[in-house]
Amino acid sequence: MTVTVRPINGNTRRTSVTVETAPSVCPHDCPSACGLVVERPAPDRIGRVRGAAMPYVEGVICAKVARYAERVHHPDRVLHPLRRIGPKGEGRFAAITWDEALDEIAERFKAAADRLGPETVWPYFYAGTMGHVQQSGINRLRRVMGWSGQLKTICSSAASAGWAAGVGAKWGVPPGEMAHSGLIVVWGANPAATQVQLMGLIKQAKTSTGAKLVVVDPYRTATAAKADLHLMPRPGTDGALACAVMHVLFRDGLADRDYLARYTDCPERLERHLHSRTPQWAAAITRLTVDEIEAFARL
Repeated sequence: MTVTVRPINGNTRRTSVTVETAPSVCPHDCPSACGLVVERPAPDRIGRVRGAAMPYVEGVICAKVARYAERVHHPDRVLHPLRRIGPKGEGRFAAITWDEALDEIAERFKAAADRLGPETVWPYFYAGTMGHVQQSGINRLRRVMGWSGQLKTICSSAASAGWAAGVGAKWGVPPGEMAHSGLIVVWGANPAATQVQLMGLIKQAKTSTGAKLVVVDPYRTATAAKADLHLMPRPGTDGALACAVMHVLFRDGLADRDYLARYTDCPERLERHLHSRTPQWAAAITRLTVDEIEAFARL
């Protein structure tokens, strides 16, 4: 690896140093699953984290993961369980061992289950570091102990149920195809902060095909700043916007009826349902203008 050394006097020289690296993959809850190259300056330390030279990642990773070493080796990182020893809010804690922490938690779970039944314990959790053991291992304990069968989170579980009802399967297309698109719609997301590789694909599409970028988001985000059209509906009203857009597509003969007949069920019922969901109807709900909705639908 070649690094640049800049002495105090301002003179710059380039020198080569050898830094051990190891391949890895990002553990965060993100669909990108970026391949990583992690520097190892010492057996017990990590250094710079870079994106791997692989499709989609192309050496680019988010700022959060690029600065991973700062979190891992931060002097204020909590390394041991802490028990609160004062009233809440005072910030007074004492270090205890892992055995003490696990025993106390287990005793409290058991006491609650003995008093109110095992389903009083609800393992409310989510992805953690995304490994099968870290993410899903608790389900074995849940079943053995008879704890609540409530799904682990009310967030993605609700979205997954809605997606399954509307689409039927979690299928998508390779992200790289976005670079060949003529219209890109980012609906309720901010990839400039959360999935940076997509912004590179959006830029490619704008350059190669003249693609238009539409962002649907109540917030003025970094992604929205790049948009050709930024629609800011009232929070929770974007369903009305979607209905009005589909209304225009049917009304103006822009819907691909052959495709709908071949790959969807009940398109006629959908069209009847949308008959009254006009841009005027949606504008009153979303606080967007009729012209904005019409312009979006006709892109």
